[in-house]
Amino acid sequence: MRSQLRFSRLSSVALVGVVCAASPALAAPPYDANPTLGAPGTPTVDGANTGEWGPQNLIYRGLANDDPRSLGDNWTMHETPWDLTHLYATWDDDALTLAWQYVDVTDVVDPANAGSAGASSPGRMDLVQWIALDTQPGAGSALDMWHKNSGEPYWTGDDLPDHQIYIASNLWQGYISTAVDGVFPVDDGGVHYFPLADAGIEVAVAAGFAGDTLLGVDDADHTLDPAAQRDFLVAGHSTARDTFYELRIPLAALGLTRVALEANGLGVMIGQGEGSCLDTLPHDAATLDTPGTSPSNSPLEWGDVDHFTTPFARVAHVGGAVPPDGGTGADAGSANPPDGSAGPVSDGGVAPLDAVAPGTDTGGGPVTLDATGPGPTPDGAIVAPGADTGLPPAQDAGLTGSILDAGVVTPGPGGGSGGGGGGGCTVSSGRAGAPWAVMGLFGAVLGLSRTKRRR
Repeated sequence: MRSQLRFSRLSSVALVGVVCAASPALAAPPYDANPTLGAPGTPTVDGANTGEWGPQNLIYRGLANDDPRSLGDNWTMHETPWDLTHLYATWDDDALTLAWQYVDVTDVVDPANAGSAGASSPGRMDLVQWIALDTQPGAGSALDMWHKNSGEPYWTGDDLPDHQIYIASNLWQGYISTAVDGVFPVDDGGVHYFPLADAGIEVAVAAGFAGDTLLGVDDADHTLDPAAQRDFLVAGHSTARDTFYELRIPLAALGLTRVALEANGLGVMIGQGEGSCLDTLPHDAATLDTPGTSPSNSPLEWGDVDHFTTPFARVAHVGGAVPPDGGTGADAGSANPPDGSAGPVSDGGVAPLDAVAPGTDTGGGPVTLDATGPGPTPDGAIVAPGADTGLPPAQDAGLTGSILDAGVVTPGPGGGSGGGGGGGCTVSSGRAGAPWAVMGLFGAVLGLSRTKRRR
């Protein structure tokens, strides 16, 4: 894999300085902040856009290839493209549904590395991504729920999240926390922090692209130059390389009703982050302020410290004063859903999944993930809910449920509030070799423990 590295001769030092200095201005073109505020709707959460997601739902449009793989002189296009481009929103009487797009334009930008990047798409990997939701002006937390970003504040602008959700990119686990006194509680007995299943949250992933255009640049150093943009769909990019996520959150888990949401709106930011983020929506220049690569040829951006100042994308309303209880009469400071609101429950069974071989053209259909559960098993089989994974009891109480063949996580029985101790998504056995070789490099660079939750 390392023999396929590409070293760009582009001179970009001056442009990197421009990117770093321009962080507060990124709400202006070439990035589109709030093309719309979203629109009501009730999509099927299966990871595929079957007509539910259109321009009326697009709340933010980023650029393709503005992740740090092509930042500076030493490109790392062989790695997973954590390249976020589109953020969508819709809602109904019961829930807010978000969707977001990762793209992999390595096939156009650097075809020599297309195979390496394509074999480690986000849906195949076991890394974390987060969603930050600002529902209460003047409240929230500047600190990440799992103490990423070297424990320093992520959010240093006007928007602070009141709720933060973490989801493994291959969906095997996820958690939500609600800020209390400026801090996101963890492992508090299910009062403000618990697995997604316990909050009735559904999430799904599939291969494919939901948009009509895919604007981007050939080099991350040129992200602020509108003249450098082109449409990668016109350039022949294969959307089978792209990855689409859907997330349905009961409004009760956010302390909201539909009336309150439409009257006051909420803010959204999403990012992928281990030590720190490689990209966010809305895009923040902090994800492109550390050029260079590690000895193992991973972007140094993986482990730097980011301070986000870009305003959150808005849903339903541009913003305004919100009553202390969110206009609902409920305790907006608690994410604990009311009885009976836990959402659809599967029968607790686990459907066997076939692994998609690296490089397979899925045709944009649902990704079938080889999700083997939180702990290694002798034959790589899926771990049934409640099974003994060999992990300490405090770490064996995370998200349980079935991952269906479309990549959908549905709540299963049990769950619990998660455990204490170190965190992270465990690399499970029985997976294709190529993506996990890349993962080994990430772990070596960041020095992260590969236990159940990363914090």
